[in-house]
Amino acid sequence: MRRHKRLCTLLIVFLIVITASLFCIERYLIKKVATATDNHITIGSIKVLPPFIVKLKKVNISYTPFPQISLKKLCIRRIFTGNAFAFSGPGSITIKDGQKGVKIKGKVSGNYKQGTLEIGKTTIIIEDLGSFDVKGGLEEWGKEGVILVIDLKDTEIEEVKKVFNLNLPFRGKASGVLILDYSKKKEKSLMNFDITVKELSTDDGNKFTAFVKGVHNIKEGKTDIEDGKLLNGKGGQILFSGFINRENFNLNFETQDMPLEDLLKLIPEEVRTKYNISISNGSASMRNFNIEKVKKKSA
Repeated sequence: MRRHKRLCTLLIVFLIVITASLFCIERYLIKKVATATDNHITIGSIKVLPPFIVKLKKVNISYTPFPQISLKKLCIRRIFTGNAFAFSGPGSITIKDGQKGVKIKGKVSGNYKQGTLEIGKTTIIIEDLGSFDVKGGLEEWGKEGVILVIDLKDTEIEEVKKVFNLNLPFRGKASGVLILDYSKKKEKSLMNFDITVKELSTDDGNKFTAFVKGVHNIKEGKTDIEDGKLLNGKGGQILFSGFINRENFNLNFETQDMPLEDLLKLIPEEVRTKYNISISNGSASMRNFNIEKVKKKSA
């Protein structure tokens, strides 16, 4: 009888020790991830299940310039093709103090101790906004470098404006590629873009199709448009290139059977007011604003 009690006592002590150890390990891992990522990634709890499934709860992911993603739970399982893991989970994304449902599914591999991660094709579906694919890599959990390739799939411009806090006077659906390129060592923070906007419409009801390629310098707040084309439904088009930053705006364009005001109507109202841009009868007047009309040289 006494031996039986002793065994029960030892078993209880053993279970307490194991439980305490698991709790300490969990707290250590949670703190380690938060410290390694400069609190860009935080985790509420971790649970490990056989054969190798990790369930995370209350996972918050926040990397500027993207909005914060909060996942209620994130399930991670080992893929038996190299050092890779698949992950998936539901949650929400915070956009302008409001929340929308989000689902995420993808895979990741790399050296987790060093924080060098390769993100495989990851599909993100956001309520009302649409879906897009993300792939790329993180250096030291994103503290030293981030390269993300974002493939838009008929994403609603109206919702993109809310995500990136953009003031654009038009609506439509965007497809194409965005590339976030950040390097702490090189002091580089760029967003390259090559997108097509269909069903582009303004407040007056006119509809266009636009093709825009360029790069946005997040740190300097400057956008360089390498190649742009705006088409209406009547065969007319405007070719344009130039830049816009926090203080200046320079645009070169060539019109072909299309009035200039169609392009200028796509400039945000605050920019028109700042530079005193007015449009009437096919001409534009402005103050402290540089705009040039150019003609292509014939072969």
